[in-house]
Amino acid sequence: MFSRIFSILADIPLNEYLRSRKLTRAAIELQGTKKKVIDIAFAYGYASSDSFTAAFKKFHQHTPTEIRNGYEFKHYSPLRLSLTIDGGDKMEIKIEKKASFTIAGIKEPASSSTNFPKIWDSLFEKVGWQDLENLGDGTSYGACLEMKPNGAFSYMAGYDVTDIKRAEALGLEIQTVPAAEYAIVKLVGPVPDCIHQGWQYIMKSFFPETGFQHAGTPDFEVYSEGDMSSPDYQMELWVPIRRE
Repeated sequence: MFSRIFSILADIPLNEYLRSRKLTRAAIELQGTKKKVIDIAFAYGYASSDSFTAAFKKFHQHTPTEIRNGYEFKHYSPLRLSLTIDGGDKMEIKIEKKASFTIAGIKEPASSSTNFPKIWDSLFEKVGWQDLENLGDGTSYGACLEMKPNGAFSYMAGYDVTDIKRAEALGLEIQTVPAAEYAIVKLVGPVPDCIHQGWQYIMKSFFPETGFQHAGTPDFEVYSEGDMSSPDYQMELWVPIRRE
């Protein structure tokens, strides 16, 4: 969850930020000390000098030896917390308990850098949208579930389903969602910008103000019909909540 929050607020995946900072610090040590390359590689979490050199060259465009000999390198500066005066944002939000429901679709391993539209494309290539809508009440969900400690999670592109046997016959995965309480945010604007703005509002304003926190259970993008690139497009974000 920390990894997801970090990515939302910093606009960069946590693992990418850490990798960039480690390789920056490694370059500084190469130019400023006489430490062996292998020792620097171990210090920054690389299992061998070969894996370190490959990652280092991809990031800096030069080998560790070249950097030690004075070649220029990339410097990725650290993020710093600062005191700012902001707020005044307005979003429509409500707290609502939802009964258990079931969705059917395609589930893939994901991270904050995943190409989520590609998962939806795979779903529609497998089953036509009319057949998907006829499985249940027609609601489509982007579900983030099975969060891992390393920041990875599973993303499911799916539809509400009541005819489970039909969904299984179509080769779709089934996900039953337990009853839960959600903060439901009304989003307006093109996708994915409105989703990103909704998460920023939840993390930076709603959670600190209300004392709620993410419950750690699946959260959902709930889509509606319409042009997703339109500034007037409307959808919802369902964030499971619990008190601190």
